[in-house]
Amino acid sequence: MMVFRAFRSEWVKLRRRTLLAGTYVALVVIAAFFTVLVFARAGHPARGDRDRFVSLAELAQPDGLVLGLSRGAVLLGIVAFGIAAAQMAGEFTLGTIRQLLVRQPRRSTLIVGKHFAVLTFLAGALVLAMVSAGVSATAMANVRHISTSAWTSSAGLADLARTFANISLATAGYATLGILVGLVLRSAVLSVMVGLVYLLIFENVLSSIVSGAGRWLPGQLLNTVASGGDNTTHFSTAVATIVIYLGIGAAAGLAMFARSDVTA
Repeated sequence: MMVFRAFRSEWVKLRRRTLLAGTYVALVVIAAFFTVLVFARAGHPARGDRDRFVSLAELAQPDGLVLGLSRGAVLLGIVAFGIAAAQMAGEFTLGTIRQLLVRQPRRSTLIVGKHFAVLTFLAGALVLAMVSAGVSATAMANVRHISTSAWTSSAGLADLARTFANISLATAGYATLGILVGLVLRSAVLSVMVGLVYLLIFENVLSSIVSGAGRWLPGQLLNTVASGGDNTTHFSTAVATIVIYLGIGAAAGLAMFARSDVTA
């Protein structure tokens, strides 16, 4: 019951028109953009381009409907990370965390309620992103004269459900990571900047220099979860590793928050 109250309190902020509309429109545009891009660039690639371009034949397969959304999953996760980090750290930046703790002194309850609120907020955005990707894919399939009969088959619907589940799981991981970073750094701007630099630059550079490093980096693991596994890391291994990381991070973050003074 107390968690639900913290949940409702967070939704008072999340349903602000600028945040709600801005986030939902951004994810819808991202999903549509990557879908249109995949279909627009599809063709009959040369031998050296097969790893970069999707062919028209591949788009006619059961998973063709979600290929564009899969390509944009990383950016969706980055947006989720930024929103979660800003929402958590913003409480310290604006000084509202003190008022929240007066109403709900159980700090772990407050954080759990805020966490679930952010996850449900992002879940709604992902549903709209999936719809946007589907509409864009159908429109582009008509433009490129690609058969869509396989998309509505049992295999196509299974691919759709599996892709949505994988991306949702990865997005929840990104959001949880954002909550933890915001809880530790306590500055909205700093949390978002540090997180983006680490996820977009540091991990990519490190994984390109150190062979096999991607199997141990949280951002790379979340990308693997979103794609349903890759050639280096199995899906179940990626999920188990990121759950351990986030579990350790959550325990450490909550312990630190429970013992720290809140003077803001």
